[in-house]
Amino acid sequence: MTTKPSAEHPSDNTEPSAPKSLHLNHLKIKAGDRELLAETNLTITAGKITVIVGGSGAGKSVLLRTLAGLIPNNGPVIKWNGKIESGHVSQTTSPPEVAPENHSSKDHQGTTSASETNPTVQPRIGIVFQQFALFDELSPTANVQFALDHRNDRTRTSSHSSRQWLEELGVPAKTPVAALSGGQKQRLAIARTLAANPDIILYDEPTSGLDAASGGKVAELIRHTHDTYHRTSIIVTHDYETLIPIADEVLLLDSETRLLVPVPRQDWPQIPTRMRPVQLSETSSNPPTLPQQSTSKIDAFLKQTGSTVVAAVRLPYDLLPLFPRPRWGLRFFAHYLRLVGGVSAWIYLILAGLIVGFTGTYFTFRFLPFRLYTQPLLIDELLSSIGFALYRILVPVLATILIAARCGAAVAADVGVKQYGGQIDAMRTLGVKPRLYLLIPIVLAFMLATPILEWMAFASARFISMLSFTATHPDVGPFFWEQHFYRNLITSDGGWPQGWGWVMLKNLACGIGTGAIGFYRGMAPKQSASDVSNAITSTVLWTTLYVLLVHFIIALIEF
Repeated sequence: MTTKPSAEHPSDNTEPSAPKSLHLNHLKIKAGDRELLAETNLTITAGKITVIVGGSGAGKSVLLRTLAGLIPNNGPVIKWNGKIESGHVSQTTSPPEVAPENHSSKDHQGTTSASETNPTVQPRIGIVFQQFALFDELSPTANVQFALDHRNDRTRTSSHSSRQWLEELGVPAKTPVAALSGGQKQRLAIARTLAANPDIILYDEPTSGLDAASGGKVAELIRHTHDTYHRTSIIVTHDYETLIPIADEVLLLDSETRLLVPVPRQDWPQIPTRMRPVQLSETSSNPPTLPQQSTSKIDAFLKQTGSTVVAAVRLPYDLLPLFPRPRWGLRFFAHYLRLVGGVSAWIYLILAGLIVGFTGTYFTFRFLPFRLYTQPLLIDELLSSIGFALYRILVPVLATILIAARCGAAVAADVGVKQYGGQIDAMRTLGVKPRLYLLIPIVLAFMLATPILEWMAFASARFISMLSFTATHPDVGPFFWEQHFYRNLITSDGGWPQGWGWVMLKNLACGIGTGAIGFYRGMAPKQSASDVSNAITSTVLWTTLYVLLVHFIIALIEF
């Protein structure tokens, strides 16, 4: 691969003058009942490339996500305690030598240079994710600009613009992210991470799924990036053959002692024999009985119900504060407005309005009892009833149900893919709370789009109603239809139709709830593509039930 050397190294006015070390103080990690990392005290040397290797199932990925701050310390499955801190190291100080493995636990797990300052909690950590976690809806330039605009210290200007970062890493600026090759996405992910100006860069399995030649190019890129920008780099990998040659230090996550053990350079050739996969004890268990299966399903249903109720209660709090960067808030709002209220949604709702308007008008007159005798007497009353029912009941109910199913599923799919693809974690590592750029734009998009889509459905229902009536009653024509269709809706002052406030209340309540449910179902943990599919399915179920409940409650009050 070819990468241009930096024309000028980052200046002291724009980038940190010294790299930082990473201190793990009494860090312990558990996954359920299994201990992944015993109490560990370790200093990862500043300004070096440290490669962490370990056997399959040892917990390397969990360790990386813990170091990045992506796992809460008391989560439902993963729990950890201890401190993860960082501190500056003078560039003129020689790095500490790796201690022999027969020293005490604290000694053999790293030392701290005398020139380090007191460690500071919450180091700025950037991650180059295994699946890249790029924002597909943004251009390569916008991906990097997003990181630039969310740097922790925006008073310090960046040494590069977004386009300069792309040129530096060899990423085409005009190619859509989805059309980039795997290597180009890797370089774009590195450019975005560097643009955020982190103290420490984590690489998550950077050569996973690549052949030997491509893996070697990625290793060269990491080494070049490290030598150019002098960040502390930590690589978590199983591909020791490709990445150990660029390492300055190697740590082994030992599956037996459950400690991070420094490996002296002379012992690096022995690493393959020490990377033992975790042997999980197999316990025989009987298949669950029918009552147990039923209980499990009920528990899952109640859990989903509880999370939905909690989300509804938290919604006013979650909608505050507004966007940290209005520019990006408006950009995400525009994205979700297109998703919720785009042209396809127009067609969807217009067709629905045509169906309900035609059936409501045509079949009312077609199957009227004793039609020859009663129709001349009731025609005006029937038209006013049809107008009232379409405006106040039928179209609002049908439109909001379809919006809940179609648009709620679209939002759940979009957020679910972001969760599964790592974009949510990428936001967190860039210091952005996902709800600020996802939940708020989604809710605002629904608040704007739902009334407009419902109005489109009613306009089409009104139009087809007039055509149906005119076709079946050519003797009275459209003027008669218009005169009586709005009779129960016209107010004395001639302003807005009677009951428009109730219709707007239904639209807003249904839209806000649908957006919130779609967001929270999409944000649920995703381990596979089937989890994304399940989130879409559950969103359709919960949003539909929610919309029906809203209409039922408002109808009790309204009528």
